Amino acid sequence: MHGYLCNLLTDVTREIENQATKSGFVYKLACKYYDNVISKEIALAGITKDDHILCIGGGICPFTAILFHQKTGARVTVIDKCGHCVKKARKLIDRLGVADGVHVLHKDGRSAGIDFWDYSVVHFALQVFPMEEVYESVAKQVAPGTRLLVRRAKKLCTNCVLSSCPCVMHNARNIGSTAMSVAM
Repeated sequence: MHGYLCNLLTDVTREIENQATKSGFVYKLACKYYDNVISKEIALAGITKDDHILCIGGGICPFTAILFHQKTGARVTVIDKCGHCVKKARKLIDRLGVADGVHVLHKDGRSAGIDFWDYSVVHFALQVFPMEEVYESVAKQVAPGTRLLVRRAKKLCTNCVLSSCPCVMHNARNIGSTAMSVAM
């Protein structure tokens, strides 16, 4: 069931992102959906301009990365395992004029080719799958003190990664909460 819900969320998100890359109006509407979520995540993790954020799972329209950068001035690197998504995301980043603070790379979250010690915050998108495996891999590779933010679906909040960690609840349609742990 969890895999089915993840696939459904991924498909819906992909379609919204696809429309947002084509239409400034749809992009602005979708940003409104994410605006409050991002503000709560920034407060939860205490994100500032001095942070370097890694967003795992950016899709073709990396709203989270863009808004993290725009709201805090932090440097943001986005990774996605889909090469097609990365190409479209780079074009959008350039079009929006945020390429100086947001970089997009074609990588898998479990990739050994990422220096996780470079990041003070790691953010896991709701669509990351398999979440538990990716989270465990990353958590073993980050520096002590790194803040790990995991988005959780509304329907799955009771049995998921970081279920006992501090979190913020969201009023978003699909995003139930974001939980945070700090690497030891």
